[in-house]
Amino acid sequence: MSFSVAESLGFHDRLVDIAIERVSGLDVLKVNKDGARKPDAAGQHPIEKESFEIIGRELGETRFSALELPIVKRVIHTSADFEFKDTMRFSPGAIEAGIGVIRAGRNIITDVKMVEAGITRASSFGNKLFCFSSDRDVALTAEKEKLTKTAASMKKAASLMEGGIVAVGNAPTALAEVLRLIKSNAARPALVVGIPVGFVGAVEAKQELLKSGVPYITNTGRKGGSTVAAAIVNALFILAIDLCKTAGAV
Repeated sequence: MSFSVAESLGFHDRLVDIAIERVSGLDVLKVNKDGARKPDAAGQHPIEKESFEIIGRELGETRFSALELPIVKRVIHTSADFEFKDTMRFSPGAIEAGIGVIRAGRNIITDVKMVEAGITRASSFGNKLFCFSSDRDVALTAEKEKLTKTAASMKKAASLMEGGIVAVGNAPTALAEVLRLIKSNAARPALVVGIPVGFVGAVEAKQELLKSGVPYITNTGRKGGSTVAAAIVNALFILAIDLCKTAGAV
């Protein structure tokens, strides 16, 4: 008998959070008196509640608006990195655009499967998630056109981006391709969550996003990641649900 050892997946405590959120997400939808299902926020675990209380105390006063702050807190909760309080950037109206996408049930495109898997609340408003980075035709396109698979996947998804959200957490080349598609009028997303991690191309891609004119949520610097991108989108869902509840729509 022989064994082969694959590269380790490593460990990230966010994987535990994702598992908890995935299970909790099964109860996100409740039922109205007429039998129709309605969105509602999943109950907050006591440890999660305490974590956010700690984050709030340590953050103190911030420059963020009432809509921006919950997103920043969730990013810090995901990453345990308070540096994001200094580096997060929101274009004017970005959060409102994201909430509008969610409430309209429009598409959400991700660069990698980990971002897609981490977005646990899409069923709340019927939003569809798309990620093509593992598709065979994308691999063939990438090889033929000398692109990364994630960039080729964004090219494939261009028509699905109309009025939706594009969430990039892993690949700077995916964000660069999204910006190229937007510049050439081949794609028109309502919001780009562009927060790829990396030493090569990440900073530059984010700087291009800041100058692009498209509504964005991003950060400056090398930090970011799939779990951070997923956390931002989940935070938008929570805001959308809370606003619906406040308006008496749920």
